[in-house]
Amino acid sequence: MIKAISYIFKRPDLSNQEFVNHYETTHAPLARSILEFGYYERNHILNNDSNKLPSCISIFKYNSEEQLRKTQKTLENYPPELKEDELKFMDFDQNYYYFVKEDVINNKAYPFKVFSDKRLDQIAIELCSINNIYDSKLQIYEYGCKVDLSEDFNDSKVYFCKNFT
Repeated sequence: MIKAISYIFKRPDLSNQEFVNHYETTHAPLARSILEFGYYERNHILNNDSNKLPSCISIFKYNSEEQLRKTQKTLENYPPELKEDELKFMDFDQNYYYFVKEDVINNKAYPFKVFSDKRLDQIAIELCSINNIYDSKLQIYEYGCKVDLSEDFNDSKVYFCKNFT
């Protein structure tokens, strides 16, 4: 399975709730209808009110290189309805992504996720995966959490998220 981790920024004129509402009720269903991926997850960041940091971490998994190539081919001629929708709620030029080699630790489903570029030692979170960024020595640690601890995470490099799959 091929995994991409995308950092998505909201338009500065939108509230966090407006961003989440549009992403979940309009954009995610539209993206699913146009693009092919084996798995699609959105993690809306709860401990961030800044427009300088991402608002969501989206995860895309592809079942094969063929499925990824098919999606990339579709995006070469960016479907107008997808692009128009993205511009309604994303600050598109700030978005970025990494392809990663995922080392799965556990496959449990969690209502909340935590993403960090460093290993965290907290009792209430469980390590889900270590994601090694291709062509880099950097890693993204992905944790699961059963309760909302967003107020306990005030480090701008650690993202506490509400998970949507």
